[in-house]
Amino acid sequence: MIVKSLFLLVLANLFNQTYNLEQIQCPRWLPGTDRLLPQGVTLSPGLELQNRVRCYCEVVKVKEAQCLALHVPAGICKSRTRSWVEDNLRLENGYQLANGVAPPPGRDRMISVEP
Repeated sequence: MIVKSLFLLVLANLFNQTYNLEQIQCPRWLPGTDRLLPQGVTLSPGLELQNRVRCYCEVVKVKEAQCLALHVPAGICKSRTRSWVEDNLRLENGYQLANGVAPPPGRDRMISVEP
């Protein structure tokens, strides 16, 4: 699995150079504005996540659409987007579900739905 991922990364990098696709760089905005964050200012983890989601919506998806408009193979454009998501929106703690099945939610009281 890791070898396959590394191979795809190298292959995607080769295609990025072939089609002159640059790495996606996102600005860091002040929360709730269109102004850029000053140097040396850090955001809380929640605001940083909001900034990254905003970047995905306003920058990454636009770059993907531009890539497709240049008639670059769709797999390469989508791979670049997927790579950005893996690098920027992955959970820090690496939460994983056991065997792919979520445990049932805990309940602390009964609720009757009958009238």
